[in-house]
Amino acid sequence: MLDRRIGPATRRFAVLGESLLHTWSPYIHNSLFDAAGVDAVYLPITVPGEKLASAVDVFRSCFDGFNVTIPYKERIMPLLDEIDEAARTCGAVNTVKVCNGRLTGYITDGLGMMRALEEHGVATRGVHAMILGGGGAARVAGYEFLARGGRVTFAVRDVSKGRRLRGELAQLQSDGAARIGVCALPDADERCDILVNCTPVGMYPHADACPIAPDAIARCGAVFDAVYNPRQTRLLAYAREKGVTAVEGLGMLFYQAAEAQRIWLGGQMASCAVQSEVYAQLLSSM
Repeated sequence: MLDRRIGPATRRFAVLGESLLHTWSPYIHNSLFDAAGVDAVYLPITVPGEKLASAVDVFRSCFDGFNVTIPYKERIMPLLDEIDEAARTCGAVNTVKVCNGRLTGYITDGLGMMRALEEHGVATRGVHAMILGGGGAARVAGYEFLARGGRVTFAVRDVSKGRRLRGELAQLQSDGAARIGVCALPDADERCDILVNCTPVGMYPHADACPIAPDAIARCGAVFDAVYNPRQTRLLAYAREKGVTAVEGLGMLFYQAAEAQRIWLGGQMASCAVQSEVYAQLLSSM
């Protein structure tokens, strides 16, 4: 029997990726659509690498927007008509808006991280963030903290890579270089307002690992772990033991989706209060 909730006027959205067996995105987006009373549907669509360009042409004509996940966040950029400043600086796109056949790329991962922190009462403006890692997630986090007038220290395994990252992000503002530091990962023990783990250390099946020495965690005002499988990482467990505010990565996953809907829907999107209710339901179902 056909689902009568889907008709000719139903707006179409999707996540595009190479492998989507474990994606939470359809559950999150469809729950937000339902809660806001928006006539829309969100689908997972697997696309092999050699079909990426042709798939994007289909999205251009048949969808209102879509998300992009690994490994296409960088590869999709040349196929778009326009790219937002944040996405261009971060070198990746995870959200695309389709308007009159034109594709505009955005990055909402960093916004989702900031929202997750703020929902736990953690200030994100004008703060010092110690960011573990030098990959794409670290770059996005660094961009958002710098854009909010803060300073960042990247703690990385490869210091030369960290210095290149500093040079690229320093171009954001005239004083950018003065607000960005780099150190080796084992030396990440200075005081900071927020410690952000953007490495895969602690991810299932290596859940017993921690990316930083436990004693260093006590010198942080708050800890955020981008790893969300498991939800309770060893890093977050140590933070809670030491009385440090601990924020799990699932919040980033949820709120980056909410930010994508803001780009697609504007005022039609679910209110912040409704978003919080949907997030609570997600947590209770896990």
